[in-house]
Amino acid sequence: METNESTQEFTAPDVSEYDSISSILDNEAKERARLAQKPIIDALEDAIELDEDGVPVFTVPPGEKVIIERFRTVLRDPAWLDTKVYTVETIDGVTGNLMLWDDEGKCHAMSNYLTAPKRGYRFKVPPAKGGLHIQGRKRGRPRKLVPIGQEAQPTVQLDENGQPIKKKRGRPAGVKNRPKEVVQAEKRAKLEAKKVKKK
Repeated sequence: METNESTQEFTAPDVSEYDSISSILDNEAKERARLAQKPIIDALEDAIELDEDGVPVFTVPPGEKVIIERFRTVLRDPAWLDTKVYTVETIDGVTGNLMLWDDEGKCHAMSNYLTAPKRGYRFKVPPAKGGLHIQGRKRGRPRKLVPIGQEAQPTVQLDENGQPIKKKRGRPAGVKNRPKEVVQAEKRAKLEAKKVKKK
């Protein structure tokens, strides 16, 4: 028995090159914004030390806090995943397994201080003072460091006797005493500027 099968051509939707490029740029911008929030933990004390035989030892005891910086290891170029504060519950010195409590997610977690550093993970001890807040990167240019003793001193005006002149509070005298023609001209200029913006 012969059967006739009908086939229907399927046309894929057109995707403009501009849309694909813009989506790629959007994803790159989001990733840059995410990486800008990466906390700076370089100055913190390491939670893993080597003993006399060169064996890694986890120094944070159960019940104390530890900061773990994780990376995505599936990609060819590992990217920063997150940085969280955990509470250590149990430590297995043979296997390196750590049973943890995620303070932010309110759930149990697990890591391994022997194998995780090989994937780029970092284990840090939270600061003893100043709480457990992890400092993130600040936007904008870094503040310029000025050596002590070279700070810019504020200028102080002196009177005839060499005494500092106290600044008077309020609006300086004569600021509002302007001709009406000048005030009206400024108002007209502002209105014209608004009209240009609306166009």
